[in-house]
Amino acid sequence: MNSNAFLSVFNYRLLFILVETVIVFFLYREYQITIDFDISIVSIAIVFPLVFSITSAYQRRQEAIGLFLDFRNKIIDLTNIFFAVDKIEKKDYDLLFNKLFGIQASLINYLTKEDSKDIFEQIRQERKDVLRIIDDRKKLFNEREKDSLIRVKNELFLSAEKIRGIKIHGTPISLKKYCLIFIYFSPLLFNTQSILNKTPFDLNIESSLTLLFTLVMSFVLMALYNVQDYIENPFDQKGLDDLKIEAIMVNEDESLFDA
Repeated sequence: MNSNAFLSVFNYRLLFILVETVIVFFLYREYQITIDFDISIVSIAIVFPLVFSITSAYQRRQEAIGLFLDFRNKIIDLTNIFFAVDKIEKKDYDLLFNKLFGIQASLINYLTKEDSKDIFEQIRQERKDVLRIIDDRKKLFNEREKDSLIRVKNELFLSAEKIRGIKIHGTPISLKKYCLIFIYFSPLLFNTQSILNKTPFDLNIESSLTLLFTLVMSFVLMALYNVQDYIENPFDQKGLDDLKIEAIMVNEDESLFDA
């Protein structure tokens, strides 16, 4: 397990809200502040949107896995069809395989880097190179083989475009900010129930349990937000549950011709 990825869940936001919770607790006790509220409001205002965000991020992760596997399989399909043509030589096959392998490397580079817009534009240009490799050898193919090659090539790059769509379109930013604001606001509500008639530092069992409860609630809400934040981008290799790209990518030893 990547310890850095695990510790990333316990970040500055979590530390901030725990400190905020303790400060609010003692301020409420000092000034005898109470707020009469129904705790179900917190569920509606925070928990439901937070659960929706986590579910949405998880579904995007699962879709990303499926699309990358589809991209991988289309590389294999395209090279297999090319290999099966009787008059295709090793140099022709190697040219196509190496081009597709390079496109895969560019896609992975695009997905794992923050500022990588130009890389995908390069991938779009290399689509033309793949078509030229096929078209330059069109006399070697019958109509069925040519149609299959063009179809699989188009499906390959469609998968790449869909993967890009997942990278650039995440959970709505407004929803994430809404959840974060209300999580920061939550200690103002949780701390109000058992502080009456207590001096600021008179920590009896009741008030100690109240402080513990509010710390646990703040911890859980912010930890869940951090989980959502780290599965938001399943490609960046920063979270515990990111795509295991090295395990599912096409490897050079999958070439059908011996080296």
